[in-house]
Amino acid sequence: MCESKVFLIRDGREELLMEDVTRIEIEGDKLKIYGILGEKKELEGKVVLMDLIGHKIVLEG
Repeated sequence: MCESKVFLIRDGREELLMEDVTRIEIEGDKLKIYGILGEKKELEGKVVLMDLIGHKIVLEG
């Protein structure tokens, strides 16, 4: 499978925000994150790392 885990940087540490993410939409500084089962989260921030081999995406916001 090609799902990724999304982490959010808080207080200098990475915290798991969502697992099994299949899609991220970027609209200005808003991010819409979608999971494999249809769950959705929205937040303001930016992508700082995308490790496609490691299935890891890190956001700052």
